[in-house]
Amino acid sequence: MSKLKKILFVSHDANRAGAQLFLLSVMKHFKAKGYEVILLIINDWGNLKGELESQFEVYFLNQTAKPKKKSFLGSKKTALEIIQNKHQIDLIYLNTIASVDLLPKLNSLFSAPIISHIHELQYSIAQYGPTNSMELLFNFSTKIIACSQAVADNLSLYKASDQLRVVHSFVENDQILDICKKSDKAAIRTKYELTNDKIWICACGNADWRKAPDIFLQIAAATLKNSDKYGFLWIGIPNEGEHFDQLTYDANKFGVSAAIKWISPTKEAVEIINASDVFLVSSREDPFPLVVLEAALSEKPIFGFKNTGGADEFIDETCGYKADYLDVAQMSGEIIKLDTEKITKLGINAKNKVLNNYGFNISIKKIETIINEIIEKC
Repeated sequence: MSKLKKILFVSHDANRAGAQLFLLSVMKHFKAKGYEVILLIINDWGNLKGELESQFEVYFLNQTAKPKKKSFLGSKKTALEIIQNKHQIDLIYLNTIASVDLLPKLNSLFSAPIISHIHELQYSIAQYGPTNSMELLFNFSTKIIACSQAVADNLSLYKASDQLRVVHSFVENDQILDICKKSDKAAIRTKYELTNDKIWICACGNADWRKAPDIFLQIAAATLKNSDKYGFLWIGIPNEGEHFDQLTYDANKFGVSAAIKWISPTKEAVEIINASDVFLVSSREDPFPLVVLEAALSEKPIFGFKNTGGADEFIDETCGYKADYLDVAQMSGEIIKLDTEKITKLGINAKNKVLNNYGFNISIKKIETIINEIIEKC
């Protein structure tokens, strides 16, 4: 990559979510290797803003607040013109389907190859991307990176192309292992009232249709009809608002409210997962949920559904269980079969699977290979 000097990264916002955290790790890596990293953020919201601005030269397209040092205010045209006039960009690295409507403009302003990194499946592409997402993506991207094979397969339905590469998303393995090692499981269980007389089935994520907390609730109700030795908890649902009211309404109707805990978004998510026993992915669609890797590193068996994306891709019989798509009875039946010995064995295998196959070093080498291919052709 000796010809590569300056990379323009593009993010749709600065939220602390999987795709944005992945991009942050990639940017840190290239900056540490001596490349100049420029960041263009389309929408200026998100609690990663401060961290990003402290480390990189940041430009915003849609700015609602007064910019901090190293940030540049302007319309789309102005922000892009500032970058064009100030920097000789060698490569553009665009993140998520929510950014692809900017591809034609980037292509017209910069004589640089474009990598588009996609973290979404069919429903999310329709929800967050423009109506012509696929056309823009394939017409203006030099290479397209998919965060899982499931994402690549979905993109291939639009067009079979040698532009596509799979680079699995990752978490900072050492950091997660360190958190698990230092965490006091007993103290966390006490704090969140996870009693020792139950096997705790844990889920984590936003309260939305894709993550399917309603399906999680149905699994809990079906399981608790047959055994009272289980408890269920979901991390990431604010304890107020319409969605929470709906879930608690159903829990009351099912008669299982006492055995289900809804935990608001917290920085202690990894610690809580570590203190639980099994991790359940109830998602209808999830490209490659990073929390699965975190749960696996904390030695938790991973349970999920087939045909839903990345969890389906990760789970096999050595580290968890996959039920048919949204088959609540099948999932509940498998949970009831769990015992301490099986939980321990599956959890250890899940951890080893992450350590052997998923991680920053593995993924960043793949990204560097893709970039090398591009630079060699330029």
